[in-house]
Amino acid sequence: MSDSNRENSAEWHVCGVVVQCRPQDVFPVKTALQQMDYTEINAVDENSGKLAVVMESHSQSALLERMEAARNIHGVLAVSLVYHQQDQN
Repeated sequence: MSDSNRENSAEWHVCGVVVQCRPQDVFPVKTALQQMDYTEINAVDENSGKLAVVMESHSQSALLERMEAARNIHGVLAVSLVYHQQDQN
């Protein structure tokens, strides 16, 4: 979302999640996550199959839907929420 869209939103959510997959699935999971809007991969541990991911959204429900979409990526074993922040204008 552009900064102007963010400023026009009544609220803004940012969350950090750990996405767990098998080491051999890291590349396809990473590729699928990179195709999601407002989703960034900040770190990858290929040996353990863990990815540190930041997701942003204008609404909590949209963010939850994106987390569920990540959980449904083939090869994903778990998505664990480790951080959530909500800002209101």
